Amino acid sequence: MNASLFTLTEDELDTLVSIAIRRAEVLDQAGSLMANDAWREVMTYEERLAAITPPDEIPGGIARVGAVTAALAAGQRQEASRLALQYRDEESLPEERRAAIERAFREDGEQLAKRFPALAKSGKFAELQELRRRSAVTPLRVFPKVA
Repeated sequence: MNASLFTLTEDELDTLVSIAIRRAEVLDQAGSLMANDAWREVMTYEERLAAITPPDEIPGGIARVGAVTAALAAGQRQEASRLALQYRDEESLPEERRAAIERAFREDGEQLAKRFPALAKSGKFAELQELRRRSAVTPLRVFPKVA
């Protein structure tokens, strides 16, 4: 995370989040390749907001849901899963925020199913997710290693 983000106040981060969300939405609607980067920016701001606000307060709960949602929008499903696990482990996170995090994953799955109907119909999403998870840890090799 950018070191200068650590000096920003909650109000300043709120402003940056609002601007970044709008930018990401516009880029998404335009079909821009930069949309994923914009959603990652939203995730970064939301993550910082979550770090400085308590989970049981409205801004803190919203920031946690926002970080997970932005990670999903950026196509960073593993990061979204990591954040969701971290936030769900916080005992004071309200139940409605936990439900919103789960809903974000469900909606992401529905969007993927619409985008890749053949995978959805065959039930291969779980295999795809496992392949993605494994390849993030150990990159896939198309060609064998040279001895």
